[in-house]
Amino acid sequence: MQFSSTNRAPDTGTPGSRSAAADVGDNIQALREDIASLAESVKRLAAEQLGSSVEDVQDKAKEKVSDIEAAIRRNPTQAALIAAGIGFVFGLILSR
Repeated sequence: MQFSSTNRAPDTGTPGSRSAAADVGDNIQALREDIASLAESVKRLAAEQLGSSVEDVQDKAKEKVSDIEAAIRRNPTQAALIAAGIGFVFGLILSR
């Protein structure tokens, strides 16, 4: 990451010298570029950190879904009764 700074002599008012407004404009543009570079670095770092966490959560969720599917296959009647009971409870809650 580079930070831009300028060390210019103060404006003496001579025709060939730059104005203070032009110097400020250049500094603002340099700051914008530095901020954009910093934001991109933070975005890339966050993506790297969160990417691995999201993948771990997805893997664990897939394992749990597989476990639930296996339990339903082993006990289909029990699974159907549980689903009906949960539906009944939600129906009671939503009807109020």
